[in-house]
Amino acid sequence: MSGEDETSKAARPDPMVDIAQGRLRGETGADGVLAFRGVPYAEAERFRPPTRAKGWAGVRDATRPGPAAPQDTPPGVSAMPPLSEDCLNLNVFTPAADGARRPVLFYIHGGAFVTGTGAFHSGARLAADEDVVVVTINYRLGVLGFPPFRVFGDDTPMNLGLLDQVAALEWVRDNIAAFGGDPGNVTVFGYSAGGWSTGALMVMPQARGLFHRAAPQSGAFMYAMRKEAQAEHAAVLLGALGLEHVDRDALLLAAPEALLKAQAATVARWRERVAADQIVELDFPFTPLNDGVTLAEHPIVSILRGACADLPVLIGTTGEELGVSPMRMTDEWVRKSYMQGSIVAALAKLSSPARAAEVWGGYEALHPDADEAKRIGHIRGDWMYRVPAIRVAEARAGTPQRAWMYRFDIPAPSAFMGGIATHASDVLFWFGQIGPSPFMELLYGRPVTPEEEAASRTMRRDLAGFARDGRASWPAYDLGRRATKIYDLTPHVADDPGGEARALWEGLV
Repeated sequence: MSGEDETSKAARPDPMVDIAQGRLRGETGADGVLAFRGVPYAEAERFRPPTRAKGWAGVRDATRPGPAAPQDTPPGVSAMPPLSEDCLNLNVFTPAADGARRPVLFYIHGGAFVTGTGAFHSGARLAADEDVVVVTINYRLGVLGFPPFRVFGDDTPMNLGLLDQVAALEWVRDNIAAFGGDPGNVTVFGYSAGGWSTGALMVMPQARGLFHRAAPQSGAFMYAMRKEAQAEHAAVLLGALGLEHVDRDALLLAAPEALLKAQAATVARWRERVAADQIVELDFPFTPLNDGVTLAEHPIVSILRGACADLPVLIGTTGEELGVSPMRMTDEWVRKSYMQGSIVAALAKLSSPARAAEVWGGYEALHPDADEAKRIGHIRGDWMYRVPAIRVAEARAGTPQRAWMYRFDIPAPSAFMGGIATHASDVLFWFGQIGPSPFMELLYGRPVTPEEEAASRTMRRDLAGFARDGRASWPAYDLGRRATKIYDLTPHVADDPGGEARALWEGLV
């Protein structure tokens, strides 16, 4: 850092905030946004639900990210915060620690419930441009967050990672006013696993009343793992640890590295079974489970039948969530799942051989010039992401608290990403983090254009406007027009884009 930058930084006093646990020292960014990082919101013993974080004496430094949950380093990530089971911390970005009562945007990171950290995304630009408070969180992942077994009795919850998110929302309720945020206006938004989590929080009784708008982004199926799959994953994981049954003492004493190794073995075994067409691709290990305490059925089923929090929803996907790209096709297991026999067999298990053939024929007609793998990319993206999002919007269409649908169509032009609007290619646009970074290099391989920067600004304005008013800037979704905001280089509203594909899945998703 240059001397001039050091002088500028020294001229900005460290912001101080008093919360229930004690006093925090943050830092002021060059844009004037105050950042408080690594703030503990809860504590948790292994395999137990979280409890309130203890306080501290004196001033706690909150200028660096806190530890992330134990995990294998995600692909494409060169630097991670320290990893620790003591990972229940969050980050707050605010224009000012005053009494302004700004809307709060509460972000849940993605990573298939096995990787990621809230530290990957800075809320500074959102906070600066839109006058909102942004909170990003860590929560327990993998076997430590979603164990497919119970260690402390039959009535204990298994979705510990979701309960961590609830604990973070409780912390926001109790403390966010000190950061200039409004605890009565909290919007939960999250990407991929974070979108899935958002859907789960909408139906969890433990989360009721803790947030007021929801924006699940590319949230996949939004299901809860079946009990049969829980038992299968538990057997594989325990076997990898050398255990024949749930041994509380052994599990509590196991090193985190041993648990991660057993976790990887469980995922590998699941992939083998999917590739052999023995199971439908729904019960990915270490995702939210039907534990009868936090979730009793698939969250999307609860939402479709109206058994969920009555709040407005902003929901959508990218244009080609699972489209073919060099990045995706380097994985042998993925290549096998992009073969006609594999996808048709999975669809036949979901419905019937005749219906599977109907869906395949429909996509042949919709994409006549696409090869087999690209056609399957469209099928998988619609099945896992777009059509479930549409079903949620349809369910909310007849309620006073309605839904607004979007689709992100700006392609990630790098050769590695395949030049498509793929899964996760829009996350940095929502945050305004589209300057030079390793993530943008992976996605784009070039500087962003003024048109892309303008689209990001539109997206941030729309997200913050939804958080502020509980409505988006375009017509709400209904069963006639099905208005959808298309985020491309000239953002606009389209009526029922992809309606033919939506109709093919009627009764299936």
